[in-house]
Amino acid sequence: MIRDLVRTACVIAAMAVACSLLVETRERLAVIDLAHRQALGTVAPVGYVPAPTGQAPEPPGPLARLGRATVGWADAALGVVR
Repeated sequence: MIRDLVRTACVIAAMAVACSLLVETRERLAVIDLAHRQALGTVAPVGYVPAPTGQAPEPPGPLARLGRATVGWADAALGVVR
């Protein structure tokens, strides 16, 4: 039983680290993309507002909610570890 708890803790820690790395990588890629777009001068004009589609956004499904909750939990766990 202790082995199962240790394995579970290791899996949760590995998932938290993987989620943190994924979020950090995506954030850095977004910053690089933004800098590249600004360098090219293809930024949307000031005051640009996209036209409304007339449809309400679809609420996220259960898998998306689980993913967001997992990433939030992993981020909080890493915040405690740091």
